[in-house]
Amino acid sequence: MGRFHVLAALGLVPSALVMLSCEGRGEAPPVSTATAGLDASETHDRPAQGASPSADDALPTTDPALACLGAEALITLASGLPYVTVTVGDAPTYPGSFLLDYGTNFSTLDLSKLAPPGPPAAGCDPTLLGQRCSFANLDFFGSWGPVSLRTAAHGDGTGASQAGILGTDFTSHVAVSIDYARSKVHRAFDEASFCTESAFAAAGFSALSTAGFFTNDPSKLRPLADVIAGSSSSFSVANVPTVPLRIAGVIAHAQLDTGFDDALVPFSVNVNEAFLAAVTARDPSAVVRMPDKDVSLTTCAGVAEAVEAYALAPGAALDFVGEAGQSVKSFPTATLFVKRTPEAAKKCGGIGTWTVPAAQVAASFYVSFGLVAFDPFGSRVWVKS
Repeated sequence: MGRFHVLAALGLVPSALVMLSCEGRGEAPPVSTATAGLDASETHDRPAQGASPSADDALPTTDPALACLGAEALITLASGLPYVTVTVGDAPTYPGSFLLDYGTNFSTLDLSKLAPPGPPAAGCDPTLLGQRCSFANLDFFGSWGPVSLRTAAHGDGTGASQAGILGTDFTSHVAVSIDYARSKVHRAFDEASFCTESAFAAAGFSALSTAGFFTNDPSKLRPLADVIAGSSSSFSVANVPTVPLRIAGVIAHAQLDTGFDDALVPFSVNVNEAFLAAVTARDPSAVVRMPDKDVSLTTCAGVAEAVEAYALAPGAALDFVGEAGQSVKSFPTATLFVKRTPEAAKKCGGIGTWTVPAAQVAASFYVSFGLVAFDPFGSRVWVKS
């Protein structure tokens, strides 16, 4: 079939096939409300205004109607995944290609992908994986000062030499817009400098709400018990953009995972059992089994997980749902992969453990949008209607 769930540091790994998704990376765990929603090492202050970005801030604006998206830099797209140059360390600095990944709430670094000797790491053993290491500086649209990154090993299967992942521990502090059509990324520091609702509307964009799931204020994240029945009140959901998605009249919470590579099975969506059950109860003919696309996964617990494939039936559609309940974008073609997480693997996390309808959306959808604007200040994602 293709690529399904790789990057195995903490989560699912393909037993035969490879596809990137946040559940495979295991990098969007629930977060403790005891620290205002995020572990202190997994959130960072945004760079000071006026700081220079690490790439081409002087590029012409993508669209004069949306100059409010802010400063610009170039990105590299590989299998629909966006990579941006980030530098780590301070005098000297070490540049590397980082995946802009909204499917994870912590950032990582593969030190082997930086020029030797690499930036000095403190508070850890940098020769080991999974270590939380401190570095003197990180530059992404300006200096962020001292940061913590987790050591990881990143492969080059997407065609880019990946040095790290830049997750929402950084990108929830600034408004980032990924322009897939023009291979650019934009940054606005705050709500006052970002595009207004009227500016987006004039340019033909509509808002998808991420309220309670993606915000610059972690205290606004919803309790984990809202999505996993019986969960501790000490935890909230991961700070990952999650929007309403509808199939056959059933709405699910859908995580927007820009690191989910579906190049070999375009328009792939992971769904959980609760979503599939609700859809088939509403309309048994809405989806069609595709057993030739089934896969078997290994998990962080070492047990296998069967993932079943379904196609949308003729006449059915997958809709991204706007704030007024309208269909913002409709897709008549999509492949659904149903997560049936074994009990022993539930500690690995992911939407397969959620007890409410949930989904996880792959990269080809964002490429089709052309430009996606992630607004943590207003808890919205803006896409072209």
